[in-house]
Amino acid sequence: MGPLKLGINMMGVSKLLGPPTWWMEGGRDDAQVPLLWGYGRYLEVLFNPAQPYEVVSIKLTALPPSGASHFRAGKIDVSADGFADGMCLSDFLRRPIWELDEHVSVGVCQSIDINPVIDICSTKVRVVWCMSTGGEDVFEKQVEAGASGAALTRSRDVLSDGFFGIYSTAYPRGGRFPSDDFTDLSRDEYLEAVGD
Repeated sequence: MGPLKLGINMMGVSKLLGPPTWWMEGGRDDAQVPLLWGYGRYLEVLFNPAQPYEVVSIKLTALPPSGASHFRAGKIDVSADGFADGMCLSDFLRRPIWELDEHVSVGVCQSIDINPVIDICSTKVRVVWCMSTGGEDVFEKQVEAGASGAALTRSRDVLSDGFFGIYSTAYPRGGRFPSDDFTDLSRDEYLEAVGD
């Protein structure tokens, strides 16, 4: 996000992006100031509740429509870089955006009790998808029918059509819930299981 980075204080974000479109206390009843700022449909910024209210999380909440070359986040014009609504996790993994020395893994939430989630985690970001109710039903039937692990991975990639956001935080894996219910695969393992 260019000049928008973790650790910038609230005043710096205000100067950079302008006033938020909307704001909330960020899940804290004792918040002295609004800690979650939203900018249109694409950007959310979460601040630390202690002064000087530094940015602890930056979230892109949606992907731009197919064919868009850029989108606006506050006063920042963000390049879409070929990313678009409807892309699945394997599409992101195949893009040449990951640094060679960066540890990238795919997390698969094994819990069926909550909305099945898959994510890409690197040292810098977490990219999250979940399934719609219809996708959950199809996936559950495949699990009950004893589909192979590779078949379930392919199915999960296709059925996870609910893009849930790109998070930039100090600890990207810290946002996983339930945290102990994820299995990590390497990028190559995941892409091999998904196939072409």
